Amino acid sequence: MRPSPLAGAVRVFTTRTGGVSEGPYESLNLTWSRGDDKAAVEENRRRVTQALGLDRLVFANQVHGRTVLRVDAAPEGAWSAGEGDALITDVPGLGLCAQTADCVPLLLFDPVGRAAGAVHSGWRGTVANITAATVQAMGEAYGTRPRDLHAAIGPAIGKENYRVGPEVLEQFEALFGELDERLATQRDGKGGAGLDVGEAVRRQLLACGLLPENIERIAGCTYAERERFFSSRRAAAQGHPGAFGGQCGVVAVAR
Repeated sequence: MRPSPLAGAVRVFTTRTGGVSEGPYESLNLTWSRGDDKAAVEENRRRVTQALGLDRLVFANQVHGRTVLRVDAAPEGAWSAGEGDALITDVPGLGLCAQTADCVPLLLFDPVGRAAGAVHSGWRGTVANITAATVQAMGEAYGTRPRDLHAAIGPAIGKENYRVGPEVLEQFEALFGELDERLATQRDGKGGAGLDVGEAVRRQLLACGLLPENIERIAGCTYAERERFFSSRRAAAQGHPGAFGGQCGVVAVAR
């Protein structure tokens, strides 16, 4: 696990090591939606909960949308708070989880209002600006001001390994204008390019009013670093699409 220290918060990005899952899910797979043994995933989640000193981990059924779920208590008898792509809470000891395997995990913490948010932002969620929806939801629920928020953007697929077609690039151009070299690589002969979704999320945070010095980006490419991360695109390239694990960004209000 890769901690991102911040006073008053528990904030970590997990890697794929330290669990009990086997095969393409080896070893700290935290999602069971892609064929892993449920008991193994339960044990992996228990290990993370214990290692971080939390009461519970809370997940969402992620759908690449814009729904933000407020978590006022651990879901009764379940891991999931429902369908959505972001979770927010002000309850200490509840670990909010953003599950990823190439998409961008974003962790938010308000040290003034003592509130936290976990966001799953793939390219569709980024186009829908799930980031802005979460910042707004934290403001409405907890009085969070953007200038007080601290953000950590976790490891995701790098633009060198994330080629997308012109139909995706056009949607990002509608949001950001002409895509500069930090957002995308040069276009290929078919109009496609490599896209940096993490950079797009960083710019959306700035547009929300977060201070640049309060935005941290954690290095790492989920596609390139096979020993450290799960990757949906890599699994497809290796001939087993759909059979891959997931790591998480985890954030909690410390007790």
